[in-house]
Amino acid sequence: MRAHLVVGGGEHAATVTDRIAAATALRPLVRSRGSDGHDPVLEAIEHHLDRLLAALDLPSPVVADLVARLLPGELPGLLHLARSLEQAAADGHELLTEVDIEVSRLLDLPQRVARAFAAFVPVVARWEVLVAPEGVGALPSPEPPVLAALREGADLLDRLDSALADPGQTAIHLAAPDGPVGSVRRADAEVLLALMGRTLTAVHPVEGPGVEHLPVPPSTDLPPVERRGREWLLHIELPGVRAADLDLVRHEDELVLGCAGRTRRLLLPSVLRRCEVERAGVAGGVLTLTMTPDERVWPRG
Repeated sequence: MRAHLVVGGGEHAATVTDRIAAATALRPLVRSRGSDGHDPVLEAIEHHLDRLLAALDLPSPVVADLVARLLPGELPGLLHLARSLEQAAADGHELLTEVDIEVSRLLDLPQRVARAFAAFVPVVARWEVLVAPEGVGALPSPEPPVLAALREGADLLDRLDSALADPGQTAIHLAAPDGPVGSVRRADAEVLLALMGRTLTAVHPVEGPGVEHLPVPPSTDLPPVERRGREWLLHIELPGVRAADLDLVRHEDELVLGCAGRTRRLLLPSVLRRCEVERAGVAGGVLTLTMTPDERVWPRG
């Protein structure tokens, strides 16, 4: 399945969508409509969050931060896009849709919100042990649909994030406005996609016929993980990113990659989670980490 997403919020997005439909040989083709704002995941979480925050009587800045992290304004559109991608795949259709979400938010939020939902799952599942033991206070207990909604939402957004990072699943066409706003959105898209290991599929100016495809660098033949003696090498594609522009932090079993103020988290392969990073380098758009077993936790024998 392949989906064509027209992003960027430009006034000519509809024209770009029509061009793509005319220029591609997608059969059968489905053009998705926008979200109506209603989603069972969102409604279940919103209902419980309102009850919980009212009972906790938290300061307004804390409430605002919680709501922004769990329920950003773009969440209905993200859930709708995730469901549309999966429905098109199930039906064997190609999907073409305009995504009315700022490109930086589209590429960044699915992973962040999925992580926030997943973090709440064990809290809600063990609510009476971790938060409100029996006989302590009068906090409302989560209703059964809330746990299912958190799990479903996390899974949906995780799969959406994977689809956005996979050029085999989604083609991302930037139809940004002219001028400085469009330039900023293109820069944001290129950085975030680079941290996902891919480039923009196409950029569409207002003028000019057809579809302007950007060159895509050839994929490296390097395996993601290599073993050389006692060392392990982890290769991560970061097209266009230079070593001087990259921030790299190891946090438990994850790598946090940063560039131009944008970040992305990558889960280490299981075989490397008991290893320490010895050195790192970027060459030809590929980050290579050299890792060695941590003798404190690596099994001997």
